[in-house]
Amino acid sequence: MKILRRPLRALAMLTLVLGCAATQAAPGCDRCEDLPQLYRELLEQEFLRAKFQSWIDQAYYPTSISSMQKQAASALTQAMKGDLYGVLAPPKDGTGASGAAAPSFGTVISGGSCQLVEYVPQGEGKDPVPQPVTEQKVKDKLCKPLADFTLAHENSHIQSCTAARQSGDKSVETVEWFVRDDVKAYEAGVKVLREQIAALARKCQWTGSTNLRKPDNSMVVPTPEQITTLSQNAKAKAGAMRRASR
Repeated sequence: MKILRRPLRALAMLTLVLGCAATQAAPGCDRCEDLPQLYRELLEQEFLRAKFQSWIDQAYYPTSISSMQKQAASALTQAMKGDLYGVLAPPKDGTGASGAAAPSFGTVISGGSCQLVEYVPQGEGKDPVPQPVTEQKVKDKLCKPLADFTLAHENSHIQSCTAARQSGDKSVETVEWFVRDDVKAYEAGVKVLREQIAALARKCQWTGSTNLRKPDNSMVVPTPEQITTLSQNAKAKAGAMRRASR
């Protein structure tokens, strides 16, 4: 077994291991029926943004990058098994909220490569292994809304990493730098994901809000209750069309 001289440090975007489209090659997620899935992803990303922001606000950071990532994953897992999704909670049937948070894609910070990677599962009890990946492969693997927000998140990391390396920033591998850069990346990804949800919702007959954007300039999206109604209406319409065609 080869021993690495220094640990591979990567900023990893957490997602749901089981039942989450961000870990599966999906044909698409741009139907009205897909709105709950996209909204659950949004809730997860906003939860993580808030988690990292709480460390900044408290000026109280985990003792290491590894500890930071484990704490974030554990917190998200517990939230997903709790009431994070509210009325949009998926069935607890082994494919939904029974999963656990784990890295999906990431950006390597150590060594100055600032490289986009995919975390490949290695089996139960083993840590996933980061492997280089291209933007096109991310687009091929994920449906467009999920690919777009994933790349927005990771490109934020790549830009920050590149700028830090070029400027000789000595803090680039500290916990504080990681936490602050994660907040920026989650903000970038959340903004894109909200845009995708708002656009799809309007196609699904959502009348929208009197305010198109929030104070942070991200798009206003339907409430979870409205998402549920839009999805149910689409399923009912599809069912009626199938019955009429028989």
